[in-house]
Amino acid sequence: MKVQKLLTTMLLLLALSGFSYAADRTVTGNVTMSRSGDSLPGTQIILKGTFIGTVTNNEGEYSLDIPVDQVTLVITFIGFKTQEITLAPGVTTLDIEMEEDILKTSGVVVTGLASTVKKRNLANSVATISAEELVPAPVQTLDGALAGKFAGVNVSQNTGAPGGGISVNLRGVSTLQGSTQPLFVVDGVILNNSTNLEGLMDLITAAASAGSPSPQGQPVNRIADINPNDIANIEVLKGASAAAMYGSKAANGVVLITTKSGASGETKISFSQQVGKSSILNKIGHRVWTAASAEEAYGPEGLAAYNQNIGTRGIGLIDYEDEIYGETGTLRETMVSARGGTDKTQFYVSGMIKDDRGIIKNTGYKKYSVKVNVKHRFSEKAKLDVYTSMIRSESDRGITGNDNTNTSFGFSLAFTPSFLDIRKCSEADVGSGGQRSECVGLKAGQYPDHPFNPSNPLHTRDVLINNEVVFRTILSSKLTYSLFREQNQNLDFIVQGGVDFFSQENKAFSPPELQFEKNGGQPGSSILGEVESINSNLYLNLVHRYITSSNTSYNTTVGWQFEDSDINNLLLLATNTVVTQQNIDQASNLTAFQEITRQRELGFFLQEEINFNDRIYTSFGIRGDRSSTLGDTEKFFYYPKLAGSYRLSDDIKLRAAFGKTGNLPRPRSKFTALDPINIGGSSGLISASTRGFDTITPETTSEIEIGTDLTFSDENGTLEFSVYRQNITDLLLTADLPASSGFTSEILNAGEMETQGIELSLAYNVLRGRNTTWLTRVNFYKTSSEITKLNVDPFNTGGFATFLGTYRIEKGLSPTTIVGSELDAAGNHIELGNETPDFQMSFNNSLRYGGFNLGFLIDWKKGGDVINLGKLLTDLGGTSGDFDEEGQYTLLDVNGEDSVATLTNGVGRLTVLGRLTQPYIEDGSYLKLRELSLSYSFSEERVRNLLGGRFTYLKVGISGRNLWMSTDYLGYDPEVSQFGSVAIGRSVDTIPYPTSRSFFFNISFGM
Repeated sequence: MKVQKLLTTMLLLLALSGFSYAADRTVTGNVTMSRSGDSLPGTQIILKGTFIGTVTNNEGEYSLDIPVDQVTLVITFIGFKTQEITLAPGVTTLDIEMEEDILKTSGVVVTGLASTVKKRNLANSVATISAEELVPAPVQTLDGALAGKFAGVNVSQNTGAPGGGISVNLRGVSTLQGSTQPLFVVDGVILNNSTNLEGLMDLITAAASAGSPSPQGQPVNRIADINPNDIANIEVLKGASAAAMYGSKAANGVVLITTKSGASGETKISFSQQVGKSSILNKIGHRVWTAASAEEAYGPEGLAAYNQNIGTRGIGLIDYEDEIYGETGTLRETMVSARGGTDKTQFYVSGMIKDDRGIIKNTGYKKYSVKVNVKHRFSEKAKLDVYTSMIRSESDRGITGNDNTNTSFGFSLAFTPSFLDIRKCSEADVGSGGQRSECVGLKAGQYPDHPFNPSNPLHTRDVLINNEVVFRTILSSKLTYSLFREQNQNLDFIVQGGVDFFSQENKAFSPPELQFEKNGGQPGSSILGEVESINSNLYLNLVHRYITSSNTSYNTTVGWQFEDSDINNLLLLATNTVVTQQNIDQASNLTAFQEITRQRELGFFLQEEINFNDRIYTSFGIRGDRSSTLGDTEKFFYYPKLAGSYRLSDDIKLRAAFGKTGNLPRPRSKFTALDPINIGGSSGLISASTRGFDTITPETTSEIEIGTDLTFSDENGTLEFSVYRQNITDLLLTADLPASSGFTSEILNAGEMETQGIELSLAYNVLRGRNTTWLTRVNFYKTSSEITKLNVDPFNTGGFATFLGTYRIEKGLSPTTIVGSELDAAGNHIELGNETPDFQMSFNNSLRYGGFNLGFLIDWKKGGDVINLGKLLTDLGGTSGDFDEEGQYTLLDVNGEDSVATLTNGVGRLTVLGRLTQPYIEDGSYLKLRELSLSYSFSEERVRNLLGGRFTYLKVGISGRNLWMSTDYLGYDPEVSQFGSVAIGRSVDTIPYPTSRSFFFNISFGM
């Protein structure tokens, strides 16, 4: 409480009295765009060194009372360069032309929970992106649109399945087993970005047990619900100093999203339509079979199938990749929005319909969203901002990824040789004259059983259901009330709060007619999953601003935050269902799983920012948090920050920052759970196998960041360079325990880790003319991590087994080190690879010539190894594309000595399996064309002639996403994660839903 009283006292001491002046003249004028001459309503004009100012009206006109002496006006508008214009005594008319700020050197960024700072003074590395740069080509989800846009922000897909999921990682590894995703804040609301167990992969295919911390259904991140087209701008707080004001949840960085707002003036309506197609990006190929190889792999039954289909029927080898992944899914996106308002009230309304069909039959993703944003000024003292979003999304994801029953598409295809025909039986295939032995006893239209695998993937694709529906509502509001306002100081009270609610329903149905179901003990499985989540947060802020006569400004922010989270996850599994019935009550066995999570946080914060005449900028503050997830729920944990920048000139800035952030443990980590048990017909409870840690604390990340920002070539180029070092303490770990303890593992704070890296962002206007521009951006970053302290024995984590490839957690090693069966002479694991890339780069270009606009984004990842267990599966099935090619393999002879032999790849890799893991560790480097767009905007004169001048603009174009990839990786895509958004063990490939390329035709117009 002493700290809280001190904060209040400091704020009151800053409420200094100001001085007044006599307004001796009125200056008026118009503000327009330099290129087009169009008016700019809403432009802010301020008397420098004061808080006295005005904004332009709907026609771009303004009127401002100023002193008669020489003064300086500061003119700002989002997306345009800030201007400072000195007015001589007696001047009463000033027209202003604003130049577009293509490189965003004049923008402002968020520095706290209720304050902003000019980017030119910023002391931290904060990445920003506008709406135009975010989605040049349509994308299913917001997080997917971030890929390749920032230095230090690694956005990678877990799977190519419709609807996600995506992993967003800022500045490398910051935890081993804690939360890995950044904190997403949309219009002041902290969003739930969790992934929820959908049930199909984990229960029906026995990939993992219910409640597993690493579900293998590759579920969607819930940030996918946000409509990217509604976003105005995004700010990414990468470092601990920038994110410290978000305290115990900001160790992985913070992504601040601001959605579009209205503008005073005539109502403007915009419409856009995107129509396209998708197809598989890359195929892995299949083995070219002969009669001999068919018999060798599958025995007499394989030879008979080969002779029947290749010889008697003469159908040739079947491309099963094309059979499963060969759909050219239709993609549609319709977007309409309206914005307008008066000087007091502005609104933005939008609606979107998206329907993306997948490259696998019966898969796809649909989204419907409505957004309403309203801003209203009640008086000079009070204004209210209200943001509302309502979303319904639906995804059908099929069945892909790991399983233990060879049911998923990838597993099944690995054991489906191309000489075998398991396609649907035709009229000619059945009956006494049928030529297909697989169809004996079947009717036309039925699928034969797979003779070499427990399931027929074509049959599974056509009848299995895996559906997810999400309803989401996000509400937030911000009330700003001016307690007092004078020429050189003001004090605002800001109340900001919101609610994020979603309900998720998962339905999966595996009919008893399927091969793997009818051969099981309880044929027919039906799953019903329901998740209800509600997040709410409330901020109470006081913001005091003071400017001295020497143009030194002080910005003080103090406040409280309250946050609640409630999640109820219910999963019902019904087996042995009645034929033709899908309801869970139409089954003989019903099993229920439920997890209820409640989490409460309370925090306070203080931040002081001092700007010395736009030359020296300093910022310091502290955040205190307590949480119900911690062992001591009444104890505050503190997260300080200190940052400063110095402008050597208008073109060179040096900056340095220090800060701390936290990462909370899972809500149940401090508890030892109780599991139900049935003994002799009586129900009871026993302790779970994992022991909780009742004094658990947050992980803490301390970071030092230094850097420089440069502008050059008459502000045609910018360069941002940063180096950072993070020290992560109190690592959250799950350690093994001896059986004598009564547990198998326990949760601990038990280690330290160091992460460091460099980031470089270069932007340059290669061409800059009235009708021609070429802007290029290059982002480069690399990161590395090392375990510096470990209070438990070294251990392996991630993957499936050591001999299949896993990750070694040991002092002195990178936490993303991949090891396997290989040991050195001392019995230590030999490093076989590392999941962390050597570096990543992106090249983003935008060219304009007349009405034509061309944009493209190339993403390059160098290094970063992948455990390719998909190749192991195809080796086991004898279907690998390179199975019969020859390679050199190290064998162990009868005398225990190594020898090198020439073997076919498939045989060689399987021969050394269990002793050597290296053949399945592959380089995950790639070069991708992430985005490509070409559009043409019709001239204003031609547009005005349409529909009697009702159109304000018209643009047509084509665009594409993931159009091309170059890689030596032998899987579908090295950008893959079997276990989703985990900290360690992402790069494990068990043949997920393949990545697709998409191509669109676009038309948009405004009225």
